[in-house]
Amino acid sequence: MTGTESAPDRIELRGLTVRGNHGVFDFEKREGQDFVIDVTLHTSVARAAATDDLTETIHYGELAEDVVGIVENNTFDLIETLAEHIADHCLSLCDHVEVVVHKPSAPIQRTFDDVRIRVERFRTTPVAASKGETGTAVPGAGGTDDGGTEAYLNLGANLGDAADTLDQAVAALDRHPDITVTRRSSLFRTAPWGGVEQNDFLNLGVLVSTTLSALELLSVAQGIEVACGRTRQLRWGPRTLDIDLIRFGTEDAELGSRTPRLTLPHPHAHERAFVLAPWAELVGDTRIDTPQGRRPLSAVLAELDDQDISRITSG
Repeated sequence: MTGTESAPDRIELRGLTVRGNHGVFDFEKREGQDFVIDVTLHTSVARAAATDDLTETIHYGELAEDVVGIVENNTFDLIETLAEHIADHCLSLCDHVEVVVHKPSAPIQRTFDDVRIRVERFRTTPVAASKGETGTAVPGAGGTDDGGTEAYLNLGANLGDAADTLDQAVAALDRHPDITVTRRSSLFRTAPWGGVEQNDFLNLGVLVSTTLSALELLSVAQGIEVACGRTRQLRWGPRTLDIDLIRFGTEDAELGSRTPRLTLPHPHAHERAFVLAPWAELVGDTRIDTPQGRRPLSAVLAELDDQDISRITSG
């Protein structure tokens, strides 16, 4: 597909109402107002319809939260700028997007129904989003022998049969034709993170080889979370399944990302023994990002000896 062609189908998110602080006047930034967002993604849904598999389509619930984050976490003078930022994010999911930003409470001293800005944007490098397509390798990202990119993911669960859920999640990752699980760590029991009273977690890490982009890999992981009953109601709270993308690439060729949806390397990996212990088991040692710069994983993990973590099965 070229940058000027449209996919045959559409996913439409209409009437998403979000409170934001955008406008040229000080009172608009101070008091805020409601904005209404419409997003149209031009993308084929044929494979998702045929397989009935959430991981084969764009998760519109996740899309809605991403758009909400862009509206709530930024302040722009112009809704043209807001629309451009939303469209730019959506182009990480598909090749052709239309975004309309409505400003129904615009400061106009006349009777009016609505003010809206509509932008339409095309991605020049197509997104490989369906099974059977070959994803474009990220320039500079560490490759594997099969032509894919290596990535490290950490999985955790503390609701229901957590061990079985983790087994199912690893199997689901490996079933994806563009993902191969190359190594799986031991199972670790870890104390909950974040101060929320709850059961201990079971955690493990996996190394994968993938021809997907980092965002596509994240989407697959989040689809598996949803399939296992994951909800996002309480930060650091109990969950059926959590899959975090920690590194995309290798130490010498690692993708850096700073978007509303994905930050790489994972910004808190150095703080969490439940991330580092399985990782160290898989790779032996590697240098990771910390506030003090790049340091050996083993040294950072040794400084987290106050965190309650124990190996309960061998990998």
